[in-house]
Amino acid sequence: MVLAGVQERLGPLQAWLFPQRVYLELQDQAITAMVLSGRGLSWVDQLSLPPGLCAGGRPVSGSALADLLGDWLVQCGYPGARIWAVLPGSACELRLLQGSAPERMAMPKELEALRLPWPPETAVDLLSSPLPSSPGSRVSVAVESALLEDWIEVFADAGLGLDALEAAPVCALRCVEGQKGWLLGLEPEQSWLLRLERGAPIWQWRLPPLEELEALQSELNQCLSYWQSQAPQPRSMDVVVSAALPASALETLQSCLPLELNGLDPLRSDPAQWSLGLLWGLAAAELER
Repeated sequence: MVLAGVQERLGPLQAWLFPQRVYLELQDQAITAMVLSGRGLSWVDQLSLPPGLCAGGRPVSGSALADLLGDWLVQCGYPGARIWAVLPGSACELRLLQGSAPERMAMPKELEALRLPWPPETAVDLLSSPLPSSPGSRVSVAVESALLEDWIEVFADAGLGLDALEAAPVCALRCVEGQKGWLLGLEPEQSWLLRLERGAPIWQWRLPPLEELEALQSELNQCLSYWQSQAPQPRSMDVVVSAALPASALETLQSCLPLELNGLDPLRSDPAQWSLGLLWGLAAAELER
């Protein structure tokens, strides 16, 4: 009994001294957390966010968000956790770079060539990483510097260590096994579609969110029809679903599309559970090192 009492007291101390890796999917409506044991799921939970704390993938009330996030992870037994997080696709811009490219670029001429949607005076962080499935190519992600700094501050104020911050489309690409085809991402604020050739995204479309089902169906069909002149109409499509969407999201979209939708979620065993495809793609970057 004495030993058991000592173990109970040591548990919280060990959590602080040896913080665990926690993977987070960041969305305006909820933050989903995952912990792995090897390649298996050890713990998963979701924190619903009050309206107004986040908008467009950016913290709006950083102090309140930090308090909420930090308290939640302490209560769940992960104080001071080391964080890898995935940003929603709506907060990032994805570009494919051919040939060699530096790990970090911020020169005005280089940014201008990427035709980013933000005003020229906007400070931008641009990170690139190689595509293992496409030798000689790199995928580059652009994020507003202010948004990046806001999240760094939130995690610091929450007493958490931020080790990596990645974009949803990049995490989704790690879930795909094929070299050619289509990849659809369903997120609460915005959906997106990638055309893959030789394992690399060569085209990207921004699409309406799932809650605007008719608009999403219409624009998705337009994208496929546009590409039909260059490639046959697909019979299937890979789909990665945000954990912040209802468990029935894939089934809802499948009911109004003629092609087969393949949900990418290696860890999902309970149909009523959250979809963890983006979190798995996030973790895969570390597991494959």
